Amino acid sequence: MAPAARKPRAAKSASVRLMPAAMVTVAAVLGVKAIAMAESVAETAANAGASAGRAEEAASAPAQPAEPAANQCAPPTLAEMAGLSAAEVQVLQALSARRQALDQRADEVETQDALVLAAERRLDERLTELRQLESTVNDLLGRLDEAQEQRLAGLVDVYQRMRAKDAAEVFDGLDDGVLVQVASRMRQANLAEVMGRMNPDRARRLTQMLAERARPPANAQDLLARGRGGDAAAGGGR
Repeated sequence: MAPAARKPRAAKSASVRLMPAAMVTVAAVLGVKAIAMAESVAETAANAGASAGRAEEAASAPAQPAEPAANQCAPPTLAEMAGLSAAEVQVLQALSARRQALDQRADEVETQDALVLAAERRLDERLTELRQLESTVNDLLGRLDEAQEQRLAGLVDVYQRMRAKDAAEVFDGLDDGVLVQVASRMRQANLAEVMGRMNPDRARRLTQMLAERARPPANAQDLLARGRGGDAAAGGGR
């Protein structure tokens, strides 16, 4: 009975001694792994910092112009694509400039034509206004002449009704312009009686003025002066 009881105790004691050794081994393995993981994390952080530093240096550094590729060719121009030479291109450019100048000149001519047309319309309107004004003035002058003629006709009738002696005394004192206008409208018989009793010098002056009045006018100015009775005044005083 005794030997059988000792064997279980020995097995139990051996298993108890092995458990601390296994735990130590596990702890050592975990420690190695932790150290390896820490080193890996530190290396990764260092690499990230270096990359960030290089990125900052690249960003702060001035941009360098890109060097053209040695073997890169310039793209063909439109003239080359169209098969035009340099001389032909210059001719086309000169023609284009000439065309622009002609277009600008055409615009200026159109503007001048518009201004000329506007000026012509304004001139036509002004001429129409002047013609209307001339017609109005002529109408007024015609009325004045008619009224003056009526007054002269009445005055002539008065002198013809007067005695020749009395009319001659009045004629001697009349202005030349009025005298010739009245005398030229009197009947010849009445005028002859009056002139026979007038002052001889005044009668000669009246005869001269009547002769000048019967003479055709030399020009328009002479005709206008006679219409105004200025021919007698121009010939001198009494």
